[in-house]
Amino acid sequence: HQSASPPRSGARRAAMNLTQLIILSFLSVCSIFLHIFACAIYDNWWPMLVLLAYISLPVPLLMYAILKGSSGDRGGLHWAEFATAFFFSNVLGIPFLLHHVDMIGTGSLVLSLFGTLFALASVSLHIYFSGSAADIYNVLMGDTA
Repeated sequence: HQSASPPRSGARRAAMNLTQLIILSFLSVCSIFLHIFACAIYDNWWPMLVLLAYISLPVPLLMYAILKGSSGDRGGLHWAEFATAFFFSNVLGIPFLLHHVDMIGTGSLVLSLFGTLFALASVSLHIYFSGSAADIYNVLMGDTA
């Protein structure tokens, strides 16, 4: 009688990666669902403006990553930082602005904010799972060593 051998580290790592992928996919799908639900349940599609900020947010982040390594003019780097902060604040600010001018109700505001929370949780967990949190911190703080 031969006992079952424990799973190899590669198979175990693949299973953990699959679990992480399922978690990240679930959070992303919940985020998109909550944004669409915030629009559909009240028949008001204004909360979809948040998705424009989601789409445009990676552009200044990529610009920041490209310009961070250059030793030239720092003006482009500062514009990339400004644009990143601008788009990120829009992700949180658009639902509050739309609620303030009575274009969406409180229910849409709450659902949209929960959708944003799920999206932020998905991105944060992706950074944590990939192990690049220290790398991102070093890039943001200017430590290259």
